[in-house]
Amino acid sequence: MKRIEVDFNTLTSEPVGLVKLGQEGTPNGDELPQLVEGERVLLWEPGLEVEATVTYDAAWRYWMATPDEATWHHLPISPATAATLSEA
Repeated sequence: MKRIEVDFNTLTSEPVGLVKLGQEGTPNGDELPQLVEGERVLLWEPGLEVEATVTYDAAWRYWMATPDEATWHHLPISPATAATLSEA
């Protein structure tokens, strides 16, 4: 299963409930691994991880993912990462 670092804050932007992965032709979108619609992936950011199903919006050329609510779990954070996050 592919593991993709994301910003879970994108869950609250339209369309709400989807994690935005990236738009083709942009730096963020071009850094994504090869994806297939319907593929299961592991999304993470420091301290949090969830399994999700990939979807593609052809009109916007945008990759997104629907989190599987039953798979959310917290990850341990190193002291250095915690310090960096608290400065942001």
